Amino acid sequence: MSEARPWPQAPTARRRLITMDGSFTADAALQRPDRYAFLSAATERRPAIARGAGFSFAAASFGAGAVTVDFTAFDRILAFDAASGIVEMEAGARLGALFCFLTARGFYLPVQPGHFSITVGGAIAADVHGKNPAREGTFLAQVRSLRLFHPAHGMVEASTTQNGDLFRATCGGYGLTGVIVSARLEAQPIPGDTLTLAIHPVATAREGAERLREWSTTHDLVYAWHDFARPGVEFGRGAAIVAKFSGKRGVRTEAALRPSRFSPERRARLPLSLITPWTVRCINRVYSMKLRRSEGPTTLAAALYPTASSEPYLALFGRSGFHETQAIIPDARYGEYVDELRALVQRSGVTIALGVAKPFAGASDHLRFTGDGISLALHVARDARASAFLAELDRLVIAAGARPNIIKDSRLPRAIVETAYPDYQQFRAALRRWDPERLFRSELSARLGL
Repeated sequence: MSEARPWPQAPTARRRLITMDGSFTADAALQRPDRYAFLSAATERRPAIARGAGFSFAAASFGAGAVTVDFTAFDRILAFDAASGIVEMEAGARLGALFCFLTARGFYLPVQPGHFSITVGGAIAADVHGKNPAREGTFLAQVRSLRLFHPAHGMVEASTTQNGDLFRATCGGYGLTGVIVSARLEAQPIPGDTLTLAIHPVATAREGAERLREWSTTHDLVYAWHDFARPGVEFGRGAAIVAKFSGKRGVRTEAALRPSRFSPERRARLPLSLITPWTVRCINRVYSMKLRRSEGPTTLAAALYPTASSEPYLALFGRSGFHETQAIIPDARYGEYVDELRALVQRSGVTIALGVAKPFAGASDHLRFTGDGISLALHVARDARASAFLAELDRLVIAAGARPNIIKDSRLPRAIVETAYPDYQQFRAALRRWDPERLFRSELSARLGL
């Protein structure tokens, strides 16, 4: 056995990293390994954290004095079994590349985040959700096994049947258990040759939630867009967006995805934010008309990756950035929560630029964003009024028994997470049993006391 080297050990550059929402920046020591020899056990170890595409709204892949290790060079698709739908790939593989590989063979992953540039490792670490989490669950539902590297443990195989506790802590563990090296995912046959999109206007967010819960059992994709910039009784008017496969099932070949150069740095290129109450009203009017024209046959890529088409919208927030907050609100409390949100918006004078709702179903587990209820995601511009608004919104979340999304909210306080997540202490203890030195760390883990 060769003598162990310090870890991580690779050429290091200094780079200014920024979260996608513009909330946090830091000068990080950055490494970009491209050899498996990099992943070797070591007796001398430095704090580190893995990084994929860097699309996280929270600083989950840099900060807290850790070396940021970019694993996007590890991006190969390793194996595919058409009989079972099991595909194995390195964790740096982009979801878009995997999408093109699978659809050419008549398969797809039903649970996908909004942008195809996100890596498989990032999707596992954040346990992202898709467009119908009430029926399909989160990304974890597709993960059959993974290989994890930790310099104190070496390479470890984990699944529900092998190192199950480590598997649970890694899926939705924000990279804090080690480096996800590769994974085996179970893809599904594409259910039909045609995917049809339907747009159903809703007068209120409460009506939207009722329709989402109803249609989540009968449609393949279901979510709602709400206009929370409207005053009074029109607050929350919007549309439920549903899609369903139809036609005889067969091999479906998607056109190659349009390459995207989108990144946190490119999103923040405008020196000033162009998001104002007036521009938000214009954006919502244009988007409402666009929705009405989008009904009918659509491509699977367009349905799964809506964020890829909204890059210009995110860029309008400019260098100052935005806040996204998302929480799963129990069904019985959803109407009251929206009423209190409307009153809070009126008091604060904050303009909500975007509101998106999705139906969820699931059990509480560690710090994964899942549960029973309707999730509501909101975008507000980062300005002087936003911080006070979000602090008040935190109190509404706790009062409603809701669960906030850790990876989407870059300023979420530890106290809110401890209160909203019953398994917070259990997850924290699991990390310390596996990694007593807490070698894997980030701004996110430091902020949340993990």
